[in-house]
Amino acid sequence: MGRGGSGIVPVLGLGRVSIMFQDYKIAYLRKHVRVREATPLSFLRQSVAYVLSESARRIPHAAVIIHFDVTPLVEYGKSKNEEGSDSLDPKGILRRALNRNFSAFFIKTFAHALHHVPQMNGFLDYSPLRNGGTLYQAADINLSFTVHTKFGVIKPIVRNPHQKDLDTVAQEMRTLARKARRTDANELYMRTARTYVGIGLRELDFRALPAMWIWLRSALFSRAASEPSLRNVPEDEKLQVSDILGATCTIANIGMMFPGHQTVTVIIPPEVAMFGIGNLHLAPAVVDGKIVPRYVVTMSGTIDHRAYDGGEVFPIQEHIQRYIDNPALIYDWKPGDPV
Repeated sequence: MGRGGSGIVPVLGLGRVSIMFQDYKIAYLRKHVRVREATPLSFLRQSVAYVLSESARRIPHAAVIIHFDVTPLVEYGKSKNEEGSDSLDPKGILRRALNRNFSAFFIKTFAHALHHVPQMNGFLDYSPLRNGGTLYQAADINLSFTVHTKFGVIKPIVRNPHQKDLDTVAQEMRTLARKARRTDANELYMRTARTYVGIGLRELDFRALPAMWIWLRSALFSRAASEPSLRNVPEDEKLQVSDILGATCTIANIGMMFPGHQTVTVIIPPEVAMFGIGNLHLAPAVVDGKIVPRYVVTMSGTIDHRAYDGGEVFPIQEHIQRYIDNPALIYDWKPGDPV
């Protein structure tokens, strides 16, 4: 069998560094399995791998999966879009209704629900030796949402959507998504890491040393060139570090990326919860003793069990369902109305 690669990495003249210090199982596979292509991980992928590996090692995840009957939301959206839609068939009316602020509806709905269940909106400082740990409930509700780009997933933040009308939230999401697709993610994450490195040094936090090393190694020995098509994008048309730092909860809109009903989300520390929204689909349901088709969206929620027990967060489902059953509470909300 052919060898997967030479294993020679000319870093500081150390020659066969990758062979000397690689995982022994990887060494076996490289020797005995033919490799089609070896792709170095970008800084974005290195960052994601580090953060999520830390999350899986340190956070006791507790997950719940809930099926929401969103038929009232779909019907409300269709009724709002039927005027001037004489030329559209029923599927066209439905498609227009769903495209009209559907993702923004859920971002705003989650923000309203988190307002009523504030312990899920914040961050945990778990320090058993220093002070035993502190759960911070945030007054700001800063929701990051997933945007799929050619580099991978970037998570820009909509700040306090519960204090903005739906059209404003939708416009902010469109602007952030457009900027995300015009941003070199590796460059953005390098700048973000530099911000964190500075904080880690000032705080003398030795737990930041592995992350510091990843940043320093990538800064000195870059493994990927910048994206040529994005080099001339003006700064005001790209995401900035402030656009992706400061989230208090994350919403992963899985259903917008692929036709999946559900997923199990991995919490991004120091946040204490993450939600995933599946795609909209028809499913049989029992209504008044009869089996009928209903529009359903599956939501998964993952919580940090160090911060609280499950019973403390169960009410969030009731709040989300209340807004789904009464979509006007979100669609017609305006500043000054109760949250």
